[in-house]
Parts: sequence; structure tokens; C-alpha cells
Amino acid sequence: MQGSRDPMKRSRPSFDEASIGIRPPNGSESITRLASRVLFGNTLEEKLRLSRPESLVYDKPNAPELYRGVIPGRPENLGFASESETRPTFPRTPAMVEEESRGVLLHFFANHELLAAELMALAILKFPNAPRAFREGLARTLREEQLHTRWYVNRMQQCGISFGQYPLNRFFWDVVSSMETPLDYVSRLSLTFEQANLDYARHYANVLHEAGDKASASILNRIYHDEISHVGYGLHWFRQWKNEEHSDWEALKRQLTFPLSPTRAKGNRAPFNVAGRREAGFDTDYIQQLSLFERSRGRTPNIYCFNPEAENRIACHPAAYHPNKRIQSVILDLEILPAFLARRDDVVLMRKPPSSQHRLRLAEVGFELPEIDLLASDGYLRSDSLLTNRKINQVRPWSRSPDIPDLFAGLSQVNKPIPKWKPANRGLFSKALQIQALQRWMGPGRSTTSGDDLVEAALSLAKQGWTEFVLKRPFSTAGGGMKRLTIEEVLQYRGKGMSEKIISEGGLIIEPAHDRILDFSIQYLIEGKEIRQLGLIEQIISPSGQYLGSLSFPKFCSGMNADIAQFLMEKVLPQYANNARFTKSLRDWAEERNFEGPLGVDAYLYRDSSGSLQHRTACEVNPRFTMGRVALDIRRQVAPGHGVCLEIVKAAKLPQRDESVQLLDGRLASGSLVLNEITPHSHFAARIRVAKQKRSLESFDIPTK
Repeated sequence: MQGSRDPMKRSRPSFDEASIGIRPPNGSESITRLASRVLFGNTLEEKLRLSRPESLVYDKPNAPELYRGVIPGRPENLGFASESETRPTFPRTPAMVEEESRGVLLHFFANHELLAAELMALAILKFPNAPRAFREGLARTLREEQLHTRWYVNRMQQCGISFGQYPLNRFFWDVVSSMETPLDYVSRLSLTFEQANLDYARHYANVLHEAGDKASASILNRIYHDEISHVGYGLHWFRQWKNEEHSDWEALKRQLTFPLSPTRAKGNRAPFNVAGRREAGFDTDYIQQLSLFERSRGRTPNIYCFNPEAENRIACHPAAYHPNKRIQSVILDLEILPAFLARRDDVVLMRKPPSSQHRLRLAEVGFELPEIDLLASDGYLRSDSLLTNRKINQVRPWSRSPDIPDLFAGLSQVNKPIPKWKPANRGLFSKALQIQALQRWMGPGRSTTSGDDLVEAALSLAKQGWTEFVLKRPFSTAGGGMKRLTIEEVLQYRGKGMSEKIISEGGLIIEPAHDRILDFSIQYLIEGKEIRQLGLIEQIISPSGQYLGSLSFPKFCSGMNADIAQFLMEKVLPQYANNARFTKSLRDWAEERNFEGPLGVDAYLYRDSSGSLQHRTACEVNPRFTMGRVALDIRRQVAPGHGVCLEIVKAAKLPQRDESVQLLDGRLASGSLVLNEITPHSHFAARIRVAKQKRSLESFDIPTK
């Protein structure tokens, strides 16, 4: 290994008799000398040489301040890797049948054990005035970490790997060595990294045993039992020093600072070990809270929030907007939905987060929710939110809205700043302006601002053969306020005016009414100048035009009538490909309006007067997240090959007892599940139903065409 491994200059104090204490009698070693050679030894033999516990002399160094900012001594081949060096990837389970992969795994673990020994040595030197029992425990666990390192080094050599053959990570050192108190030490090392090893050691002992490597599995089993005592030791002292008014869980969350969090006290891609934590002394509440907790392990998170009232707010902007009770209920009841769009290490903002019991219910069927942070009752970030000082990649609300920049003004480190709202942004959401800009794809339709204008538009459409029409407002959502009228009913608007509110929104839109036989949406993502189709969703729409639910299946056309499926595959679906003319027009439309993000296009099939299948390329464009996008992302989290129906229903209509669910490899494969937590105050429920085939939809209790 090259000396360039360590980009930081090593800081090593000069030790004399005054700094390390009086030389102990022959045959014994002071705890200061033990810690010094483990921390600063330049050979692996020196660092791993064991002392006799019964002969240790518990002296105290006179200058603990010398140990701030130090870097451990290492032989040349064990120096910390520079940022430019490429480290091997952590071996996956299938690779464990190969001896070299097992050696690489043990190489990772050996580095962690050596770092733990060095950090324990540093704690001995930094905290000479800690209780004697605490220092004795440090010396005991340090000795066990030396043994663990020896075992790993010997075993990896038998696998053909030498210690130092690969670059060594320094993350443990960087986040623990800055400890200022013994409480910092037990919080960061004992209750974080060593607690995570309760998951790793047991899991990889099983993996290696199944791969036929009983020797390595035996080592990991021995280390696992040692780690239980190490974590128990840390928990004992943590409880001695934490604020007694705080539970173990609350105290640990408060004690750990970024980039550490309780997430790192769990194994990544390793099963959560409840039994080991119980044996270490944690109580049931702590174990449950930790099992559900998520926070980024290093990736800069995105922030998600639910603002389904955005279009109503946009419609009246710049006037003040006050959501009615129904909208307030939608916001509060369904604010968990963005959690199914986010990744595990993202953050979802909620006013009323789900209880541990509800999160546990979701976790039991395969849904791992991201970190949840509290919003104040007015929808703003709380003043004590940790997000205000964290690095954030991007804020991803359900929809752009005039109030979003102000709601998140407290964020100080955002990679992609929230764009200020501009009056021109209104055109993104106005259906009237969408028809003007995308007339070729949306078909005949027109916005009107008076009764006479409406009648004139209807008569013009009647000359083209249409006898029924749809009226809707430019900023309605989910089919709200939509009316279907005959020509005679439209004629009754002659001579009538429209309210100032409707006129300010852009008037009423009139378009032909079709006998729709299949409603669907196309989910896109626009990033920069690129547009990418994410998937197609079948929509369940009531006869009056209201949204009822979304269906997402791996194969969009499966289960449909043969003539419809053929028409879709040959004539319709190619129009939504990434390089199709419509898709390019959609991208250009978004780029002209400086829009990036999720976008859903609503479309449908209908039969004309002759009974022939026809296609409306777009009836609405939604430049935001949609229920269809939620259904699409949820389908990817259920059992492979299975489909999902997402419904928004009234909470009062839910059955009193949960329907039974079945899992396949830990993921939901059949049955129904309510995503939001239902309380006596809930009005709406987001319910999913999972099935293998579309014909199972007969059990979904929703109208199908």
C-alpha cells in the first residue's frame, strides 16, 4: 500500500513519563501504555498484543487534551484510504460461495474491529476521570476487539486475502473520535456501531454457514455473543449518564448528531435482530421504535410533503386561500401517501405521523417507510426541526404551489433550491391554457367566460356531430365539479353571466362528451430536457367523471378484451413512447414553462357512433404527483408479478375488521390494506388491494368498464 493512503497528516503527541504515567512493575502494563500502543502502534503485532487483565495498572494520563484530533498509528499497508481510491463493493449473499468473496467480507469486518479497538483506546486516554468500573469495562472490551481482529485476519488469510490488500474506510474513526464525553462514546460506538453488529454478525454467520464456510460462521457466532455484552455495557453506562426524564429511545435520538442517527444502529440489508437486543437489555418500546426508524445513512435526502389543495390555491392566487373542511380532511387523512413515493433515506413531512403500531403493521407486509418529520399545525417547518441544518437534495411537494417557497424558507442547505412562484406558473395547471397549448393532442375544446360564449361553442361542436358535452372548471381535480349536458341543457345558459370567481379562473371549459370505455394515465418524469415514461395506469372513473381508483399491473393490457388490447398495443401505446411526437410535444410544453418533475397525462378510449374504437391522446395534464403515480410506486413494493388497486374511500365505509392478507417472500401478495391510520376523526382512507390477475378485480367492489 502507498503512503498516499492517508490524505490527512497524522497528529501524534510526544509521550514522555509525565504524559503516560509512572512505569508499572515488571510483568504488568498500565492502562495508559496499553491504550497508547493500541492507538499509536505502527505494527499490527504491537496493536494486537494482549495484556493480562489481572496485571493492568489503572493509572491516569496527565494531559488528556493531547488526544484531540489524533489519527491512529498504522503500518503502511493499513493506512486509511484516500477519497480517490476505489474500495471493493460489499459482497452480496450469492457471492459467498466463492472463497475470495468471503475473504473480502472478512476484510471489511477486520477493519471495523481494529477501528473499534483504536477508538476504545482513545476513550481510555481522553476520559481518565471516568469511573473506574467504566475504564475496566473499556479495557475488557478492547481486549476482545483485539481478539476479533486476530480471528478475522487469520481466517481471511486462509481465504487468500491479506489484511490491507484493499483500501480501508475511515468513517467509524471520523464520526466517533470527536467524542467529548464518555456519554458520546457509548452513544456512538456501543449503541450505534456495535449495536448494528448484532444484526450483521448473526446474519452473516448464517450466510456463511449456508455457503459451507463453517469456520468463518463459527468466528462470527463467537463475536456475536461478545457484541451482546459490549452493547449491554454501553447501555448500562448510557442509562447512568443520560437525562433521566428521557426514555432510552428519546435520549439516543437526541444524543446522536448528523451523520449519525439511530438508523446506523441497525444492519443494512441484514434482518433486524430483536432477540439480541433483548438480551443486551433494551426494552420493548426501544426495540420497536428502532425497528421502524429511518434516516439517511449518508445520501442527501429529498423532502416530500402532501399538498393536494395546490390547484385550489393556484386558482385564487394572489388572494388568500382558506381550505374548506373537506380539503383539510383530505390533507390530514392522506398525508402519508408521499411516503410510498419516497426512498427509505428520504424524509416525509406530516402533521400527524402514524403510530408505531401502524408503522409496524405496514412493515409486516413489506412497506419500509422513510423518516418522518413533524410539521407544525399551520403546515410550516417546526422551529426545532433537524432539517433546518441538514443538507437536503430537493424539496418534492405533491405539487408546485405559491406557498411552497415560504413553507420551506427555513431550510438552509438545499442542493436544488425551491423555485419562486411566478404568475406564469399558473399556465401549467390551467386546463383552459393546456387546451390552447396542446390542442392537437387534447382535441376540440374551448374555454368560455359567458353564457352566450358557452352556447356558441356548443353549437359549433354540434355542427361537428356532437350532441352531449362536458363542462369543467380549469382548476378542478379528480373530476370535481364536472357536468355532462345535452345541447338543450347548454342552450339554457344563453344570456346568463358567470361569476367573477369562475371568470378569474379562466371561465368554463366545454368539450365533447364521449362514451368512455377505458380510462388510463401515463406517468412521466421530466428532468432537465429529458422526459421518461415510468408506466401506465388504468383509472377507475365514475359515470359522472369522478376519480375512484387506480390500477397498476405489470402488463398493462393483460385481462382486457382482445380488440381493446390489440388497439392499445398497435395504435395507442406507441404514442406515449419516450421518442414519440406527443411525448416530445409534452416535453417542449414543459420546458417552455420551466417545469421539471413528475407529470401525469390522463387519456381514454371511447367508441364513436359507429361503434369503432377511438382514442383521446390527452384530456388533462397534471404537472405533479398523482394517485396513479402512487399506485405505480406501490406496485413495485408488493410481491413481484402482482398488481395493485389504490382506492380513496370514505373511512366510515371501511369494514370493521381488516381483510386477511397473504405474503410472498415478505411482500404483500393478496388481500387489502389501509395505508393511512384510521382514527375516530378520519374521513378518508387510502386502501390498496393486491391481486395476481386483473380478473380478481371482481372482489374490489368498484365499478369496472
